Amino acid sequence: MEPWYKIVTLRKEVREGRSFSPDEFAIALEQVVAKTAPVDYRDPAQFFSRTCFTRALKEHAGMVLRRLSGKTENTAPVLTLITQFGGGKTHTLTSLYHIANAGVEAARLSGVSNLLNEAGIAETPPARVGVFVGNAWDPAKGRETPWIDLARQLAGDQGVAALGAVARTTPPGTDALAKVFAVADAPVLLLFDEVLNFVNRHRDMAEHFHAFLQNLTVAVTGTLGRL
Repeated sequence: MEPWYKIVTLRKEVREGRSFSPDEFAIALEQVVAKTAPVDYRDPAQFFSRTCFTRALKEHAGMVLRRLSGKTENTAPVLTLITQFGGGKTHTLTSLYHIANAGVEAARLSGVSNLLNEAGIAETPPARVGVFVGNAWDPAKGRETPWIDLARQLAGDQGVAALGAVARTTPPGTDALAKVFAVADAPVLLLFDEVLNFVNRHRDMAEHFHAFLQNLTVAVTGTLGRL
């Protein structure tokens, strides 16, 4: 058997004898969205070339992709990922973010065509993606609340208008959220990360945020939405 160091290509930093920061191995989803993350994470082709499709990743991603494709068997409108630290939650969310944004072109990414085959679907339709990362999110002009921010990501100004004028101070009900999905006019994928961090930092918004999550869970049930 060949020695491992003759078969495996070491990271460039290791080959060159340079040190690297352990932070490079931690994905920040908000940086992926903003395109400020390291290229290994922000570039879909490079990301999937270094991704190992574990059983859990294939199962979770497969359920989401079937839902986005309009299938309701072996899927659920809401999927919660619970793992220990470093268990792959953000990697799964990042995988879904890249696949959903790539749409029908996703099958060209390394390993994704096999994922689609195992999920029993031919291709992934383009989806509208909304991302909320609790440890990075703070209110700002144009995104005064998490639901306003997500509505804008999904459907621009029309999405915000669909929430109604009270959305600046009151979490939207299920009817208003359904209107946002309708305006988006495409399958909807919502990705939430580090939610508890947000609740701990913005305790004045905690009750409204909890009500929003409850209503959102109801609103996506029975639709092509995915949370």
